[in-house]
Amino acid sequence: MGDNADLEQRAVKALHCYREALTRVEGLEQEEAAARRALAEWQGRVEIATFNGNASPARSHLIQTGQATIARLHEVRLAMSEATAALDLAYKEFAALDDELGYLPIPATAKPDTTNAANSPEE
Repeated sequence: MGDNADLEQRAVKALHCYREALTRVEGLEQEEAAARRALAEWQGRVEIATFNGNASPARSHLIQTGQATIARLHEVRLAMSEATAALDLAYKEFAALDDELGYLPIPATAKPDTTNAANSPEE
């Protein structure tokens, strides 16, 4: 019984790690979407500037803005790659513990309140 308790604790910890990794990936997905929108807006400004024949200072500012936007997108993609690898690792660890246990343990904080279940009306 002690072995299962230890495995359950490890599985709950693995689930927690998986949830954290998933939250990180989801946040980075939002950052990537924002960076892509910024890049698309920048491209639109470049097209307008090219069409209007803007002067050199404005063009220089556009180039700097574009470089910063591309660098930000690159940073987010690198972080996304690392976060996705961490998510995959957390999933594999959790799945291995599930295989070893034969069931998924439910963390204590996620258990439903069943104290009044017999007294509650059925729907």
